[in-house]
Amino acid sequence: MKLETTSIFKNLKSKSASLIELDDEMLSRLKECILEIAHDVIEVCEENNVSYHLTGGSALGAVRHHGFIPWDDDMDLDMERKDVKRFLAAFSKKYGDKYWIHNDSSSEKFCIPFIQIRKKGTINRGILDAFREECGVYIDIAIIENTYNNPIRRKIHGIGSLFLGFAVSCRRFCRDRKYLLNLSDDPEVIKIFKTKIFFGRLFSFLSLRKWTQLYSKWNSKCKDTSTKYVTVPTGRNHFFREMYERKDFCESTTMEFEGNSWKIPKAYDKYLTHMYGDYMKIPKGSDREKHVLLEFKL
Repeated sequence: MKLETTSIFKNLKSKSASLIELDDEMLSRLKECILEIAHDVIEVCEENNVSYHLTGGSALGAVRHHGFIPWDDDMDLDMERKDVKRFLAAFSKKYGDKYWIHNDSSSEKFCIPFIQIRKKGTINRGILDAFREECGVYIDIAIIENTYNNPIRRKIHGIGSLFLGFAVSCRRFCRDRKYLLNLSDDPEVIKIFKTKIFFGRLFSFLSLRKWTQLYSKWNSKCKDTSTKYVTVPTGRNHFFREMYERKDFCESTTMEFEGNSWKIPKAYDKYLTHMYGDYMKIPKGSDREKHVLLEFKL
């Protein structure tokens, strides 16, 4: 049984009448707010010589649409591990009054193994935000980690990352189990949810926050910033399928994104082909992800 739930949440057909599917007007307003956040984040990166580039669907949008993918409702960036502390300090100093900043050291309700910047005074309450405050409109910043040149150490690094990432996910499912089990009528979805809740109980000897911090610490275990390979363990495809040669992934070029000249991986053709196959092909409407929310307010 596949226990990956990211796609499930992005395509969920819920029995809950409280879920909101964004219409075109709401989506347009959301994108404007996301762009505002991105401007502030990238401004701080450029002022402080912090690495960043658009990644995932945002990089794809830059190349194929010169902006957002029309039906998309989020933005993804990443930065190298060596710059994370410096970025957090600079961003908090300049924009701490404007944004909530969540990472692996946030509260038990919001601790996550990457960086999430959420705008205060807005609400963008997703499925995993049901019981959380500070759930404004956001962008995610994934962390690019070094990994070892030695193939055995690299394999151990990856297997450990996959295990700890699984523990984090299951621990979160166990914590939110009563709510999650009421989200769907699909027996296969419920079976996956119950399996992750079962494992979450086995991992309950540590808090979610502790598991998240262990996961981040393990991912950042390799300190050598000159290794051949890097990886984005918290990416959608996890450690091994998000592993790239440093020269391809960490070097950047600029691309237009909604009138801005922002960075994407220099070897973007290689990267996007790896992620999406024929990435210039527009998917059918039925294959496009539809995001649903519990609450939305700007």
